[in-house]
Amino acid sequence: MSISVVIPAYNASRLLPATLESALNQTLKPEEILVIDDGSTDNTAEVAAAFGPPVRVIRRPNARQAASRNFGVAEATGEWIAFLDADDLWEQDKLEEQMLALEERPDASLCYTARQCFEQDGDELRKTILIPVPPVEEVREALYRNTAFLPSSVVVRRSTFLSSGGFDTRYTIVEDWDLWLRLLHSGISFATCEEPLLLYRMHSGGVSRRADVALREALEIYRTQVLPHLPPISGWLRYNRVRSEHEAVASMVLREGGYPSHIGVMAASILRDPFHYAHRYKVLAHMVYNRFLVGDSALRRLMAYFWRA
Repeated sequence: MSISVVIPAYNASRLLPATLESALNQTLKPEEILVIDDGSTDNTAEVAAAFGPPVRVIRRPNARQAASRNFGVAEATGEWIAFLDADDLWEQDKLEEQMLALEERPDASLCYTARQCFEQDGDELRKTILIPVPPVEEVREALYRNTAFLPSSVVVRRSTFLSSGGFDTRYTIVEDWDLWLRLLHSGISFATCEEPLLLYRMHSGGVSRRADVALREALEIYRTQVLPHLPPISGWLRYNRVRSEHEAVASMVLREGGYPSHIGVMAASILRDPFHYAHRYKVLAHMVYNRFLVGDSALRRLMAYFWRA
């Protein structure tokens, strides 16, 4: 079973070498590693090219990550595609373990793994949160709430990916959730490695700047990819609960980034579904207290978001 690794890269020259090393040092070697240079303005392409075969660099105009992944799969020659973001890392046996899992489930077309988050301070790599994944028996339920697993943890059959149409380039942040749902509804089978074989790099500030966009995209994906598969009345009740969950998460991410809108987003989460996740009331009270403490009009922001949502 031949494997092609697809790495979209934009101005990634600083972190890309470690990422490539983690792909090259796999116990099961990939046939090729395609670095899709997405219009970088630094020396990303030169850094990748210096590794030589099996690393192959393809330069193209900037079109964002989803389009670069799609392009990489089209150019790949392997039967299986393993996605890897330019700042993430793999445990050394990641591909081997996934191929073994796929051999045990020959009907499966996609295998995903858990992830271990990490932060880097100089040469020190500090592991933080371990994020588990659902077993295959629960993947539908999990995907009906959120993305459940990340592209860098996935190995997917190339023919399955191409027949699905790939990542929808209208989405800029949660395009992976849209694809996993479309594959689920197409009837493919999944396999999993519940070990954290992906090391996911945490960046301060980067996620918070895009939390509002991620929330909008997630809600659109839920309405188009999940809601039509649920009973009408209970489906809308479930939609409001899931929307409330996503708003609560977005609020806390926005708060970490110092964005004032976090108060209104948390208030909307509570008003939409007041009977679950009681800790949100304490979080909101703390947010409002801190905002009033520095003299900002929290109440106006709070209500403005809710009536806009």
